[in-house]
Amino acid sequence: MEEFQEVKTIERKPLLGKSDLSISSTHCESNNINKPYESSLIIDTAVYDEVVQKLRSFFISRGFLEVSTQNRLSILAACEDPFNVGVFNYAGSCWPLPQTGQMWLEYEILKNPKPEGYFCLTTSYRMEKNPKEGRHDLIFPLFEFEMKGGMDALIELEKDLLIHLGYNSDFFMEESYENIAKLYKVKELEHEHEERLYNESSPTFFIKDFPEFTSPFWNMKRNTNDISNKIDVILSGQETIGSAERETNKKIMRERFESIMDGAYKDKIYELFGKERTDAELEDYLAFDFFPRCGGGIGMTRLIRSMKKEGLIKSKN
Repeated sequence: MEEFQEVKTIERKPLLGKSDLSISSTHCESNNINKPYESSLIIDTAVYDEVVQKLRSFFISRGFLEVSTQNRLSILAACEDPFNVGVFNYAGSCWPLPQTGQMWLEYEILKNPKPEGYFCLTTSYRMEKNPKEGRHDLIFPLFEFEMKGGMDALIELEKDLLIHLGYNSDFFMEESYENIAKLYKVKELEHEHEERLYNESSPTFFIKDFPEFTSPFWNMKRNTNDISNKIDVILSGQETIGSAERETNKKIMRERFESIMDGAYKDKIYELFGKERTDAELEDYLAFDFFPRCGGGIGMTRLIRSMKKEGLIKSKN
């Protein structure tokens, strides 16, 4: 008879990350969030399949590889906005519900830059405290991509992608954040200004060059005037593609991680997941050899909404 082996128990350390977020009960009720088969989170399968296959075919034709990111655990790779992040406890530690797969795509391209690029499909969890009807989904599919190159390569790819999806390039418009803000006589652009760009200008508007006060992500490339090499693509009045060139200077990235949102970003991540774990991940990321690269995320529900409005969906509901 075989001897029984001693079973080792895992030491359970106190778990961090208790979320203090509460979502509007009115939103949850009106969207049937707690009634799974009636929830507004359900996306029409035929329409979703049509759109996601178009996205996949575009990036595959460009030589991009698809990455499985959803099964990976990470702090920094998942947290775009720690103030609306959800958390879960797994294998004795607290982790964020993924908001983005961006940094996992960066991991892939920095580890192996031979392919043209990488893409993934992320389930993005956004615990918005006061979600706006028709604009914010608490959970949604996010199609993300990462590639070599800078702003010129990024905007060229995004325009080619929109043409592939059926958008008319004659209506493509682009302008800097600052100039659009001056046009509307405001400092900061809001949702209403995105809608005005659609109603007054174009269904496909590229907003470029974001000032520092908009709190760009800590690894976005800035120019000498502290303007971020960032592009938001406004489709039919809503930001649908968020994209940017990445930073290559390690010292600058570490400093920005400490300072964005006047330190509130760093403090919140430390509060949720601990300083030691977070700093260890940051150092692992900064150990890579960096080169010019860029990427973005496409909100699938907003893209589907826009393609419906512009008559680009063939599937019957």
